[in-house]
Amino acid sequence: MKLGPAAIALCAFIIVQGSTCASVPVPGAPQYANNILSDFITPTVAPGESFAFEFNVSNPYNDADAVMTNTTMTVGIYRYATQEELRDVDGGFNNPPVFDDGSTERVVQIGRMPLNSTEKVSLEISTSKNTPHGSYFMQSTYFVRLSMTFNFEANDTAVVLKSKGCFTDEEWDEMVSFDPEENLVDITYMNELGVDGLIPDSSFGLKIPIPRWPLALLIIGCASVSFMALYFFVLDNPGKYPKLEKRFYKLRGKLCEFRSKFEHILGKS
Repeated sequence: MKLGPAAIALCAFIIVQGSTCASVPVPGAPQYANNILSDFITPTVAPGESFAFEFNVSNPYNDADAVMTNTTMTVGIYRYATQEELRDVDGGFNNPPVFDDGSTERVVQIGRMPLNSTEKVSLEISTSKNTPHGSYFMQSTYFVRLSMTFNFEANDTAVVLKSKGCFTDEEWDEMVSFDPEENLVDITYMNELGVDGLIPDSSFGLKIPIPRWPLALLIIGCASVSFMALYFFVLDNPGKYPKLEKRFYKLRGKLCEFRSKFEHILGKS
């Protein structure tokens, strides 16, 4: 069967499209996925404070045809943890940290990213005095999940990258294994879930600041104990430290004089 000019042109277009797609055969491979996100700013703040949750998104693909388009990031606060408690941030979680739109999840449109380009994502997160938090001596952590989708230019097939928080515990345990006799990631199962690669979760901390007055009392107490130890040591060893001994006797005389005046005032009253 002979092909007409239109059919030949169509076949040539398909071949070109296929070669464009094949330029990055495994776009979710670790050498790419591990270098897409960087420079996370994940502070620890007190309840009631607001802060900027920031990170950089880069195009790490070393192929001139691998221009990323329709790049979209989904960022969600999904879990609260302390040393004693682990809870999902869902509809039953009261007073969670929220983004500037009042939700626990934000979608960020980044758009087109040429080769070696980097974009900074900065999201304002607010907390309230009633947001669950750790104690004075136990910090709480809020985990943030990240999901990313994009296309390569002239390719309609979306690349999907997700972090641990985007999966259920059962899916994660099925997909990731730390058994030395098995592969770290079950690529086949990951692809069945519609994911091309894994990116890291992030987090931020929430903690009540320790009051300064106990620290001040502790410093004063330590200084007082140290002074009294030196005072009694010098007076118990007469003649060994004459300059200090002279000053301590002078100080004791002034204290006795002050006590006498104070007792005299109390006696009059």
